[in-house]
Amino acid sequence: MWGRVVEIMTAVWLALSPFIFAVQSDPTLLWADLGIAVLIAVLSGLSYWHPTRHAHLLILAIALGMILWGRFAELPPPPAHQNHIVVGLFLLMIALIPSHASQPPLVWQKTLAEHESSTQPSAKVLRRQR
Repeated sequence: MWGRVVEIMTAVWLALSPFIFAVQSDPTLLWADLGIAVLIAVLSGLSYWHPTRHAHLLILAIALGMILWGRFAELPPPPAHQNHIVVGLFLLMIALIPSHASQPPLVWQKTLAEHESSTQPSAKVLRRQR
């Protein structure tokens, strides 16, 4: 689930970025960044719940929107919009990572469990040896 944690950290960065780039006086930019940050954090959080485990894939659409908005809102893009481009590209990479990327595939887990159960002596055999 480390990918979802990184997405939430990126949402925090996005929420703070209007203040870092000194554009908090622009209400459109401020509320858009805050809204997008909340949406990213909610989708990442929903990925922890099994029925909505693929919710983080919706972040791909948000990331594409951020890239396009950052690139074409103003020409040339000011630093705040350059931030949208970079954050969007970063989220494109992170959102593709499966939630359980740190664990081996299920087939490997089942094979390992079967192997461990077949190699361990049963309780009856252990009692007879004593």
